[in-house]
Amino acid sequence: MDKENQFSQGKLFPLILKYSIPAAISLLITAIYNIVDRIFVGNFNGTSALAGLSICFPLSYMMMAFGLTCSAGGSSLFSLFAGKNEQKKMNASFGNALILVVIFELALTAILLIFANPILEVFGVTETSHPYAFEYYRIVALGCLFQGLTQVFCDFVRVSGKPVMGMCVTGIGAVTNIILDAVFVAVMGWGVTGAAWATVIGQIFSTLFGMYLVWNGHTRVEIKKETFHFNFKLSKEIVSCGFSFWIAQMAMGLISLVYNGQLGKYGGDTAISVYAVVASIMTFVIMPASGISQGIQPIVGNNFGAGNYKRVMATLYQASAFSVGITCIVWLIVMFFPEYILLAFGATEEMLKVGVVGLRNNFCITPILGFVMLVTAFFQSIAKPIPSIVITFLRQILLLIPFIYLFPLLWGINGIFIAQPVSDALALLLSVILVVREKRHLYKMLPALPHRKNDAQLATAAKLENV
Repeated sequence: MDKENQFSQGKLFPLILKYSIPAAISLLITAIYNIVDRIFVGNFNGTSALAGLSICFPLSYMMMAFGLTCSAGGSSLFSLFAGKNEQKKMNASFGNALILVVIFELALTAILLIFANPILEVFGVTETSHPYAFEYYRIVALGCLFQGLTQVFCDFVRVSGKPVMGMCVTGIGAVTNIILDAVFVAVMGWGVTGAAWATVIGQIFSTLFGMYLVWNGHTRVEIKKETFHFNFKLSKEIVSCGFSFWIAQMAMGLISLVYNGQLGKYGGDTAISVYAVVASIMTFVIMPASGISQGIQPIVGNNFGAGNYKRVMATLYQASAFSVGITCIVWLIVMFFPEYILLAFGATEEMLKVGVVGLRNNFCITPILGFVMLVTAFFQSIAKPIPSIVITFLRQILLLIPFIYLFPLLWGINGIFIAQPVSDALALLLSVILVVREKRHLYKMLPALPHRKNDAQLATAAKLENV
């Protein structure tokens, strides 16, 4: 069965597994960059050094924000064009995504380096953590471009029908990072400097491998001169389709600032270090859910373009069950073994006092994220980014940030960790409402004759024809 037919005719759940598991592993591997740095620094350099890395956590979100905007937006359009068998537009989707990520990431690097100290102050750096934070920040900022390129290459390899090879793009960099962390931090004693260089070098290795795959014909992208012709309308569509990812990542960076500021106020470096652990463990929730979301992207995109709406909704339902199930595993581990998690990051007795309750509060209803995150990616995959943007903005900004400031007035430092689950519960309600409405809209279109395009197909086709 060829790649086009497998999306519309293959057994659905095995297909979801085939594309979701490598995508989830790829994103987990990306998250490992920061987690491994923290584990090594926390164990070999102490609480203040770990706090310094935690202060820089928004930096990783900013880097991923621009990379995911281009990779997710470009690969979504790539899948839609693939369903219509429009090779030139498929090529253009890759070329423009690559151009955009280079522009965005280089601009971000320049801004980060020019305004390093003011940005660190905004990040909430403390006097004791500043030397560690500054050293880590200025080196990792140099890797912005390679982070973005890795994401673009990984996503386009994956939607070309090679999810395992896409996983390998990020995997090579992660293995390199782990090895170099052990050498630079544990053996050579370079501390945060060694951790930072291990991260950047790992990203460079991933970029080189991804470039090899694309330029040597291992994807469905055809590398020609016109592939890299900048198309403003297409680029606008790429940014539009990937914008919910930008909001999500930038919001997470902003939230890290808010968390660091509030935790520093109520608990100092110890509380900030606890949040470093919370944020690290949260990646094991967010990244699998995001990976499953990315895994269904080509399935949903191809079937939506073909008007096969029942299969589109079936994909969402089955993937949601899978996502919630995976999320539950992490949830159970956090609920029952918070002490062991904290100790893995070199926790002190003081960190344990704050962290055990903090982890349990923060993760108390985490399984619902498996559905909420899938819904945001679902709407993005059918070229309807507005619902995704609304859900993400509500969950990550409009509700969560005020809660982080208000709840500690009632419950002290524990209120800060309660803010996330309350925000997630409200986002779940909105997600269910939007999915039910979209299902009704799509199913109304089903009686149309197979050879006739319905209103939804015509609207999407007209939008894409003009790019």
